[in-house]
Amino acid sequence: MVSTKALEKHPRAEELEHSGEDIRWATPEIVAEYRAKRLKCKTIVDLGCGIGFQTFAFAKHCAHVYAIEIDKEKIERAKKNAVVLGLKNITFISGDALSPVVIKQLKDVDIVFCDPQRLPEEVERKMGTIQPDIHQLLEKYGRLTDKIAIEFPPQIKEIPFDCEREYLSWQGKLNRLTLYFGKLKRTERSAVTLPTGECLVVGEEKKLREVRSPEQYLFDVDPAVVKAELLAELSEKTGAALLQRGRNTVFTGPTLLEEAFFVHAYIILETVSFEQNVLRKALQKVKAGTVILRYSVDPNEYALIQRSFEKQLRGKKTICLFRLDDRAVITEEVR
Repeated sequence: MVSTKALEKHPRAEELEHSGEDIRWATPEIVAEYRAKRLKCKTIVDLGCGIGFQTFAFAKHCAHVYAIEIDKEKIERAKKNAVVLGLKNITFISGDALSPVVIKQLKDVDIVFCDPQRLPEEVERKMGTIQPDIHQLLEKYGRLTDKIAIEFPPQIKEIPFDCEREYLSWQGKLNRLTLYFGKLKRTERSAVTLPTGECLVVGEEKKLREVRSPEQYLFDVDPAVVKAELLAELSEKTGAALLQRGRNTVFTGPTLLEEAFFVHAYIILETVSFEQNVLRKALQKVKAGTVILRYSVDPNEYALIQRSFEKQLRGKKTICLFRLDDRAVITEEVR
């Protein structure tokens, strides 16, 4: 039986050939569709196509796709999968993407997309370990077109290229970083959230409003906005203010806002001292039963801390507990 994760990556995964490792690295269909629509053209090259999930999305929106993969087993699975899906506008090429023999086979290329290989065991992503070499790729494929898009590890901080950095989230979690070069570049930094497809781009002289005390509502900020450094743009768009940075970046405002880049929204019930007795009485007052910690704690101590808050609670409400210095902000999720 096919896994739920596989079906998240492709709705027809049960009909397609893939391994567990293939599914780990495969592009989710919703992301593949988004990129295929943005990169729609006559002829596109998909470097590092793997088992083909991104390739198949390109094939739906482009007249012709060149799909290149160095791993012979993966490209054979991709070919079989294309047959199952009835896609006939894909030319599969087995070989090194930087090989002159491979590049010579490409004709009338409009756009080049690359999903490079990363080391599975690598804890901290580094550009030097990405294959094929990005500098060589840009140099060699730049002779065919300046319209190049490259998927990049979103954890990498230093990106020494003139390109658009598009951070994409899916269901409130950071999913992809795509670099767009040449005429594909529309701005310096952008954030996109799926499934809504809402986009936020860097603006000129945007001022971030910051406050030290919470207003009536709190909002978790989408990680794509945080990574793209677009907090000022989001603040100006929504009128909400930055309350807290860090592992959880939180905005606050006087009214409940419907905003795609706010992952969750909470209404504040009480703000009290973080002193244990005071906090416990406040939790009892709001009829709390379950307490979710929304501030940074050692993962190994999370359950212990949570139990210490819940052991004398008899209510039924699920409370989300934030911490601002020595203050506890008791909230309930409303969206």
